[in-house]
Amino acid sequence: MRKIIVIVSLVLFLTACRLEYRNTSSNHQIIRICNNSDMDIYFRQGNCEGGIFDNADIATSPVYFKIFARECKNEYRESFEVDMEYWCSELKISYVFFDAKIVETIPFDTIFKYNMMLGSKIFTKEQLDSLDWTITYP
Repeated sequence: MRKIIVIVSLVLFLTACRLEYRNTSSNHQIIRICNNSDMDIYFRQGNCEGGIFDNADIATSPVYFKIFARECKNEYRESFEVDMEYWCSELKISYVFFDAKIVETIPFDTIFKYNMMLGSKIFTKEQLDSLDWTITYP
């Protein structure tokens, strides 16, 4: 019985340690996104050309995608480098920004169809390294 308790405790400890996100020089798990504007915005990862990736409604998850005026939010992944390699032929990533008032009042299918975004930014890994993995809107 004592062995089982020790093994379960060890597994729980190792699992808890794995859930902590961190950035290393070769694997970044956190991107900080800052909103330096006077309005609330929504963000999400874009496609390789800086456009809207799909029509998944981000308004249903403001906890994850909404940034209030003059605030910052962290986005977490197992590895942003792996995302870059998987989605794009080059090591780059894009983020798309939306006016919160529009996202919260217009169906996202319409926003997607008419490409109603405030703008987008595309970054290479080297650019993100130089920015300490912080993206700022605008």
